[in-house]
Amino acid sequence: MKKVVLIAIGLLLASSVVRGEVAASRPASRPSLAGLLAESRKHESAGRYAHAAKSARAAMAIAHAGKLRQVPQIRKQLRRLARRECSLRRLDALAAVLVARPDDMAIRERAINICIIELDNPARAAAFVNEDTDQILQTYVPMAAQSIDKIAEAPCRELAEWYINNLKKPSRFGRVAMLRRVAGYYGRFLKLHKSDDAERRAATEKYELAVRQLADLGEKPSKAPL
Repeated sequence: MKKVVLIAIGLLLASSVVRGEVAASRPASRPSLAGLLAESRKHESAGRYAHAAKSARAAMAIAHAGKLRQVPQIRKQLRRLARRECSLRRLDALAAVLVARPDDMAIRERAINICIIELDNPARAAAFVNEDTDQILQTYVPMAAQSIDKIAEAPCRELAEWYINNLKKPSRFGRVAMLRRVAGYYGRFLKLHKSDDAERRAATEKYELAVRQLADLGEKPSKAPL
């Protein structure tokens, strides 16, 4: 009986070794297109634009080789990432100036505008706001840095109007991000505002206008990274 058990154990060990060798001989699985795009979006949301671009380029190689429909989408994403990487370098240069000249409000506000308009990152902008900054920026930048589901009805409408007032300044990609925020804030306002009144009708018109403007740019009013 003991001999039989030892033989069985030996066979199991041999089988395990063979399985391990077979697994080791297999090539590592290649990342999928969907996985690379998700990875790129994750890096972009965290402000890691160089890493996001690397993942997007790998996705483009797969999509281009297979002549897939995602090629235009990825190409647009790569252009956006290049723009944001450029904006990030400008921001870093301004931040370096502020270390030496912290009271330079013109430089400080330029840094804030890059964060808000081009990088779509109010949380980063909030780090540049101080007690000497323009009062409007002191009011709305920290508010915009909050998650949208934590913002009350009236502030949502105010934020939407504030972003509308900045729509003349951005690049094409900055404009898309800001229009998505406008649509997002008005969408939340309409969700919270139950009365069928003039405020609701005005907000509905502006929400629909933002959606149309996004469509004109070939974009959808998907939820902004709020």
